[in-house]
Amino acid sequence: MEVPGKKLQLRTSAVDTTYCQPCSQDGETLAAEAFCTVCNEFLCSNCASVHKKLKMTRSHALLDKSNMPTSMSSQDDNDEYIEPCEIHKKEFIKYFCPTHQTLNCGHCAVQNHRSCHVDVISDISKAFKDGPEYSDIDNAIAKLFKDIDKCASDVEKNKTLIAEMGESEVSKLRRCRDEVNKYFDERENALLKIIEQMKNIDKALLDNLRPKCDNLKAKVKEIKNNLKTQEKNTIQLFIEAKRAKQLLEITQTALAEINRQNTIHQYRFKIDSATERLMESNTGLGVVEEEVIDTQNALGTQISSFVDLTKLMFIRTASIPVKFTIDTKVCIISSMLLLPINRLLLADWNNKTLKLVDLQTSSMVSHVSMPGQPWGMCLIQGDRVAVTMSRSGIQFLETQGQLILSDSILVDGDCRGIANHDGSLIVSYFFGKVEILDMKGDVIRKIEKNIKGQQVFLCPLHIIVVKESQTSFAYVSDPRNNTITMLDMDLNILQTFRDSAWKRPRGLSVFANQLIFCGDESNNIMRMDMSSGKMSQLLGEDDGIQEPEYCVYSPHQKKLYVTCNNRQHNDENNSIKVYNAIQ
Repeated sequence: MEVPGKKLQLRTSAVDTTYCQPCSQDGETLAAEAFCTVCNEFLCSNCASVHKKLKMTRSHALLDKSNMPTSMSSQDDNDEYIEPCEIHKKEFIKYFCPTHQTLNCGHCAVQNHRSCHVDVISDISKAFKDGPEYSDIDNAIAKLFKDIDKCASDVEKNKTLIAEMGESEVSKLRRCRDEVNKYFDERENALLKIIEQMKNIDKALLDNLRPKCDNLKAKVKEIKNNLKTQEKNTIQLFIEAKRAKQLLEITQTALAEINRQNTIHQYRFKIDSATERLMESNTGLGVVEEEVIDTQNALGTQISSFVDLTKLMFIRTASIPVKFTIDTKVCIISSMLLLPINRLLLADWNNKTLKLVDLQTSSMVSHVSMPGQPWGMCLIQGDRVAVTMSRSGIQFLETQGQLILSDSILVDGDCRGIANHDGSLIVSYFFGKVEILDMKGDVIRKIEKNIKGQQVFLCPLHIIVVKESQTSFAYVSDPRNNTITMLDMDLNILQTFRDSAWKRPRGLSVFANQLIFCGDESNNIMRMDMSSGKMSQLLGEDDGIQEPEYCVYSPHQKKLYVTCNNRQHNDENNSIKVYNAIQ
């Protein structure tokens, strides 16, 4: 009985024609409608149906006409399939699905790619080696080899760099220490010389006075003996006594002169206050500042530089609440001060409170009530801080552990900004002057007007001292003047900065030769390169900045902290805005 199906004439090129192989055993040439991936045979529709019913073959995977091989010749390459399927361990990978970009065995093709056009790898692989995809892969491998070699080379260069950098910085440290030792040796020798000179002067004087005392004593002894010998001769005793009286007066005068000259230098060694501060400092001799090494700059050379804040992306994260339950008013955080051990000190002007935040936990850990409204803050030494209080002077406090108030000093005026420089305080006042004070509050120097008699500042709210190389400078923000002014340590004006990018500058802080400040009316956080004066915006209104008061960057936390004095939305002032810095 014939198996239904269209008969095909067997051509001489039958090897390239798909027909039912079981039927061909009976001399039938029927068109193939399926392909068994296990038996590696083409099947007509009837044979395929039987194949699915027989117990021995019903588990075989069959490819339909759209997915089966295009010719019988492709089945002669079975010996080339050697990659086993990860899912069906007894099957080889023979098919590729372009839709899903997967390599499949026959079972995978039937089970997961029935609706896909699946290619037979033996068909499409013949021209693959000479095609563009293989060429791209080959080129990618070559490039990857090159990139890996370059990376390995850069690693070796960096190993050399860190060795050279370590030697260089240790050498600088040792030279600095040698210079310090030399300086103190010279100072010690100079002081020893002064002491020796004083000692020699006093010794020479005393060596000169002692023989005079002995000489006077001999004269008095002689006078006494002369009187003794004349005691039996009253006339001669009288004469000798009168003569002795004159000699005694002369001797007493000489003794008085010896007593007058018998004075020595009173001296004591007093340690220099700058040396005391140096020994109390945690940064004596110097500090090791971490730098970021950019090994892939535009020129392809190795350079080192501090982190450029303009190269960072600042992403808003959870704010830090700063309002205590005892606070009766909206918070106005007028300034912030980074303290050792990841702590941030806040001056709440409106609630007359200083607050301490642990930056690792982003929570307040301590607070202390102030006798006035705190505005500006600066570190004095170690954990000691000086705080200006509007119309109430300057308050000192200790910040190690709990916040503890210490002594205070009175000043002449409504003080605002404050900075420390070599044991002196530089203070700005609300009504336009800047003064240098000693630690007792005595004025050393001040500036109110320029040489033309004009007012220099209208409202200098914040001040910060920056050390560049071996020289220190003070920067003063004046929102009413819309200026930031640079002063030397004699309060001479060196430069005045204005820029249309910001309005009403307020809080100032410094990171790695970069001045960071707030634009109150322009609603932005600005950065100025202090070496070039170039201005750049770090954050603006789109980042949630509204009437910012103070900002500070923590390199340890890699975060920028911002306080605002938002007059329209007061609730926003009760927290610190936090921005993660991402490179």
